[in-house]
Amino acid sequence: MRIGEALWSGIKAWVTPPDRHALLRAAKARAAALLPPGETVVDGHTVEPGERVPQPPKPYRVDAFGLRPRATDRLLNGAERIDLALDRINPFNAALDAWDRRGEDRGAQWHGGWESAAGRLAAALRPRTEEKYLSVLLLTGDALRVVRVQLAPDGKKVAGAAEPAYGVARRDITWLRDRKDVRHGTHEIGFGDGSWVTVFFPLGGWGTLVEAFPHRLRHTDPRP
Repeated sequence: MRIGEALWSGIKAWVTPPDRHALLRAAKARAAALLPPGETVVDGHTVEPGERVPQPPKPYRVDAFGLRPRATDRLLNGAERIDLALDRINPFNAALDAWDRRGEDRGAQWHGGWESAAGRLAAALRPRTEEKYLSVLLLTGDALRVVRVQLAPDGKKVAGAAEPAYGVARRDITWLRDRKDVRHGTHEIGFGDGSWVTVFFPLGGWGTLVEAFPHRLRHTDPRP
């Protein structure tokens, strides 16, 4: 191969977008390998938080793939924990916070605190990391899980690292609501503790996963 051909081949490989479906298949296989022994996958898909789900406060954001916060981050996290505690015990602080958020439709994309099943899922989908990755939602016979799968720097293939990010018993999933009126692939997941959160499936092919959920709702149906 001549130098020009090799150069063109390298440029073409660099600018060619990844095969997202092939990447999803590889990520699903990598994620399934982390399941506890005897737990089998019913279906899975890459998942993202809903467009307007708020970013979790720093105390609730995890450090993915071994990222460790710097000393300044730890100080900021400690300050935020103190602030959250004050909001819980001081009605004046809570009232000011509610006044500052007036007019925001914060209930449109989720409901429940950050320690609820929905809040923990929302936080798991927005970790702190500088790595490229996919969040893979796996519905198994026993649970709903999210596994983060690291990608190569070019984002075109699965790298070595993968880590469990979230898990809840399948019996604690109470409903799934299709929100195609918002965006195709958008769904709300409801949990037994009364919380719910909006998620987005960015690739086609999620139909069989959705059909495996209990108590499916249309976008015209009210939330339970």
